[in-house]
Amino acid sequence: MKHTLYCGSYGNEGIYKVEVENGRFSAPQLFSRIEGTKYLCVDGEHIVSVYSEGKGKSGVAVLDFEGKKLASLIHEDILSCFVSSQSGNICTANYHEGTFSFLKYENGEITLKKKVFIKEKAGCHMVFAFKEYYLGFALFMDTVYVFDSDYECVQKIHFPKGSGPRHGVLSADGKYLYVVSELSNEVFVVSTENWEILNQVQLTEEKTDGSAAIRLFEDKLYVSVRGLDKVYELRMNNNQLEVLSSYSCGGKHPRDMIVLDGQVICANTHSSTLTLLREGKVVDSVEIPEAVTVDWTIL
Repeated sequence: MKHTLYCGSYGNEGIYKVEVENGRFSAPQLFSRIEGTKYLCVDGEHIVSVYSEGKGKSGVAVLDFEGKKLASLIHEDILSCFVSSQSGNICTANYHEGTFSFLKYENGEITLKKKVFIKEKAGCHMVFAFKEYYLGFALFMDTVYVFDSDYECVQKIHFPKGSGPRHGVLSADGKYLYVVSELSNEVFVVSTENWEILNQVQLTEEKTDGSAAIRLFEDKLYVSVRGLDKVYELRMNNNQLEVLSSYSCGGKHPRDMIVLDGQVICANTHSSTLTLLREGKVVDSVEIPEAVTVDWTIL
């Protein structure tokens, strides 16, 4: 099956487009010339990306699959590091400002519904919708915030001091939230029924930080660790997480990652590559300047 990938970068050239089929990449193409595409996502028939129009002018943009900008909104001074979108409900996390922003794309326009301030330099790194809630990850607060549909905080999930919860992914049945901690290199299992931490596992005993992306495919979790340039595979076993294996990402600094049909695709920022791995082995690689984020669709 052919998948189309969209890759953001730390560079100022824009979003890149790459196709992958039968374990091979096509030649990358510059898809859209917009600056500051350090995170993006696919939402139905649109691509949603953070972007910048220069110093002090940052926000979000919605594009079609031809690369045309359909709408944009400048709503912050510093560029956010994360964006998610579900049915036009857009959320951004701003690492430096310490904020979560909630926006809506409809009728060709983006409107800001609310901006929630946590704390300056709180390390807000992820936020996404789940049922009637929104989950916001604040790395330096060691906390995941649970917001209701009015964007009011109704619960705080506290993690061990200095762990740094960065990103999370839900189980297929929605009963569990798996959280990766950037600073302590752990994966936590959280119940979405009462928001309690059930258990956790250490990824590595090596002295490094930099755990980044976490993805779920079938019954496995995949975590990228930038400090070691590795991908870790985990599985739930009798309600306990266990580390199955780890292997090289095939590049340097795997900041983002997706899993397609059991194949791991890493966006490696420092080596400016997109790598495709099957069964722990690199089978293909292409150059993407300062690759920092990747998402996909079937066209």
